[in-house]
Amino acid sequence: MRIRLFLVLLFVSINVAAVYSQAFWEDTRSMVYPFLTRMADKGLIALDDIIQPITQTQILEALQQLKKQASDLNQLEKSELQFFLREYELPFNTIDTSAQSLSLFRKDALQRWRAASLGNQSFFIQIDPVTGATLSSGSQKGTHEYGNGFHTKIFMGKRFAFQMYYRDISRGGNGFTIDQYNTEQTVGLKLDSNQTKSINFTDLRTALAYQGKNYTLTIGNDHINWGYGQRGKIVMGNKIPSFPFIRLDYKPVNWFVFNYSHTWLQSNAIDSNRIYNLGNSIYGGRREQYIPSYLVTHTATLIPRKGVAFSLGESIVYSDRFFVPYLFPMMFFKVIDVTNRMGYNNLASANTQLFTQLSLRNIVPRTNIYGTIFVDELRLKAIFNKNKSRNQFGFTLGTIYHDLIPNLSIGTEYTRVNPFVYANFIPAQQYKHAGYAIGDWMGNNFDRFTLYANYKPLPRLLLNARVERIRKGGEGSLLQQYFAEPQPRFLFNSQWNSTEFYVHGRFELIHHLYVIASLSMKNRRDLVNNTRNTLQQSQIGLNFGW
Repeated sequence: MRIRLFLVLLFVSINVAAVYSQAFWEDTRSMVYPFLTRMADKGLIALDDIIQPITQTQILEALQQLKKQASDLNQLEKSELQFFLREYELPFNTIDTSAQSLSLFRKDALQRWRAASLGNQSFFIQIDPVTGATLSSGSQKGTHEYGNGFHTKIFMGKRFAFQMYYRDISRGGNGFTIDQYNTEQTVGLKLDSNQTKSINFTDLRTALAYQGKNYTLTIGNDHINWGYGQRGKIVMGNKIPSFPFIRLDYKPVNWFVFNYSHTWLQSNAIDSNRIYNLGNSIYGGRREQYIPSYLVTHTATLIPRKGVAFSLGESIVYSDRFFVPYLFPMMFFKVIDVTNRMGYNNLASANTQLFTQLSLRNIVPRTNIYGTIFVDELRLKAIFNKNKSRNQFGFTLGTIYHDLIPNLSIGTEYTRVNPFVYANFIPAQQYKHAGYAIGDWMGNNFDRFTLYANYKPLPRLLLNARVERIRKGGEGSLLQQYFAEPQPRFLFNSQWNSTEFYVHGRFELIHHLYVIASLSMKNRRDLVNNTRNTLQQSQIGLNFGW
């Protein structure tokens, strides 16, 4: 009897492990991220989140570890833990081989409401709607956003997973600006060139992933974020539209993680050599094509002890044609580029970058101290020579301390990005996608100092407040970037300064049903026109999904 029971338990555990190996990438807008970040900063779990999104398998493993440490959690944290377990534990019976009937608008076995689900452990499909709207008003006039779509997840056998998030979005209002340069909001590309006060676009995020024993291989279209940052990420941020990519995540041992991605960018540069006439006069009568552009990155992360993570990464933007050697994850991109341009021919070069981050979690109790450096160009031999130096880099320094009082976190962050970072004299090889910087949403030649607090008075209710000071300089010219000696000073051609007070609340009523509200008061000084304005803006929203 004991042997039979043991075999049954072994069979179940094998199947559970196999199903858990399916990789679904969790949207970075999920409320589970601030919850797990807080738990990791307090030393309760280990979390590999330098590159996001992370998989739901990683999330579930972290939640299960917290379940074993429930005595270390307060009542609010225990409540949120149970809430998230219902979201990320399996939606079907792991030993069921029979076909399950279609379930519509019902709760699953974990009491999680689902719009539609069908299948068993061999093939299971789950579909939920995405809908909602946000409205804002104030001295910048009114804006709105609304959209509808769906979110599908498909479990395919033991190793494969497919997911698709689709939402058709409209933004507009008399306070909406079509260029979207002065906002951290994810950019939408307009479908109608005649519109100046509204935009309609599609937010599409898909992934087909294979999960091996210690690696995940993904083909998809989504965002990839690199590094920490409360108000922006200087390496890879969330402002740009989603992009196609292949991605490899490999963790052979607990102390080492390797990540690689090859992405397809929109260069926003027309290839004049590939223009041809269509033989009619519709839309000008000619075919236009953009110059192909690609971004390749790889990162090695060392974890010498729990809570300490040091990451070193390299990236390259290349153009004109797809180049197979950049598919090799372990290649040193700079060396390949030097070979391709015969060492000296800059007109044949690609655009390379280096970046690094150090994170110290719970080394100081309940605290995360982090720093990120992004190097676009640096002359090491002349780094301290004011006339010859070209220090085109950016950095972020930050720290957050948790439980100043129960469930209250306070933090501070400083970001500086020097002039000409992200720019390049070859238009198709700028560190940009669809015309927007891949890194920080503010572009270059700015600094930003932020004091903030996060508070959870109730489970699933997150309140944020911040005071922020920003200084923004001009973009400059390519002649200044490459030939000016000395280089223009930091914040040259100053554009504006601002001080802002901002509060935001987000409440997850049930799984993925969010109520949001925010209020901002900003004092902005326009240094070009020598004017000063006080701006107030409020926002409310209700969304199912994101």
